[in-house]
Amino acid sequence: MYTIIALKKKAVIIGAGIAGIASAIRLAVKGYEVSVFDKNDRPGGKLTDFRLGKYRFDFGPSLFTMPQYVNELFHLAGKNPEDYFHYQPMEEACRYFYPDGTRFIAYTDEDRFMEEAVETFDIELGDLQQFMKSNKRIFQNAGEIFLE
Repeated sequence: MYTIIALKKKAVIIGAGIAGIASAIRLAVKGYEVSVFDKNDRPGGKLTDFRLGKYRFDFGPSLFTMPQYVNELFHLAGKNPEDYFHYQPMEEACRYFYPDGTRFIAYTDEDRFMEEAVETFDIELGDLQQFMKSNKRIFQNAGEIFLE
């Protein structure tokens, strides 16, 4: 007579920032028993805020750019992201304010972005297009490695 013992795979994640949470979800979906530890009293890492009086400040990014990766995590876990939140595309990604008084609006529409950049920074459209094309190639070659 034989006794079969099924050992549960275990994983420990140090850090409950977005990468730690994403890793924990991916491992849990693969059948791991996952424990997540963080030095802070709540998850989120840089995706958190703090309040000072009546004002709220982000610790990290306040710009949410790649919702497809969040959606993918929800789908992997068998959840519908729309049951939890809805995305709303914005015309402006953000605004930059420079010490010399220069202001730049980063539009989400590529043509408007280019027009604003050419006007604000006094650069040639062709140079900016070449720069953007080069960055697109870099992203296509390295994006999967760093983001997926």
